[in-house]
Amino acid sequence: MAEVLVVIKVYPESDEINLDNLYKEIEKKLPKEYKLVRKETEPIAYGLEALVVYIQMPENVEGGTEILEETINGIEGVSHAEVVGITRLGF
Repeated sequence: MAEVLVVIKVYPESDEINLDNLYKEIEKKLPKEYKLVRKETEPIAYGLEALVVYIQMPENVEGGTEILEETINGIEGVSHAEVVGITRLGF
C-alpha cells in the first residue's frame, strides 16, 4: 500500500504553549499506522511560533486528512491545525 507525507501547521493557543510538549501529545494521539517524520517551528508574529509536523500515513484512509486535522485540533493548547502540503511517497 502506498503512503503519503502530510505537512500540517499547528497553531498554539498562545506563546506560552511549549511546542515540544505539544509535539509529544500529537505523537501520543496519532493512530499506530501514522508516523511522525519531522518537526519544525515557524515564526508567526510577536514571539508566537507555529509547529510544523510531517506525518507519514497510509494513502487510502477513509476521510483522508480530515481525521488527522480533527485529532490534532482536539488537543489541549492547539488553536487550530491545517494541512499545508501533501505528497505521495514512492517506495
